[in-house]
Amino acid sequence: MAHDLTKEEYSAQVAGVWRATVWLSVITIAEVVAALMWPEEWNRYTLNFGFIALSLLKAYFIVGEFMHVKYEKRALALTILVPTVFLVWFIIAFLWEGAMWLDNREIWEVILEQVPSGGGHGGGHH
Repeated sequence: MAHDLTKEEYSAQVAGVWRATVWLSVITIAEVVAALMWPEEWNRYTLNFGFIALSLLKAYFIVGEFMHVKYEKRALALTILVPTVFLVWFIIAFLWEGAMWLDNREIWEVILEQVPSGGGHGGGHH
């Protein structure tokens, strides 16, 4: 399949790559500065929320420009992006569920079987 681009289309794509690169650099520098300069007495949840938001913004630039999803037809872009949203949702749901199990184990005082730390696998030597 031949990719015939006019000079204007090629220049626009090159400019888009540079624009995305500059934005990614600025966002990354902002993240590093925030991580190093964040005062200890300030709320860490705000910093974490900021990191998540900035990471999603960087993901948008990476997927859109460098993975060329921005240039695809809408149906193909949705075919790629919707399962990704579900994957992130599943990860959050499983972590939430795991935390609930951990909390319930502590509430119900479930004690896991302790394995002796005496080396060996429980059986004798052959």
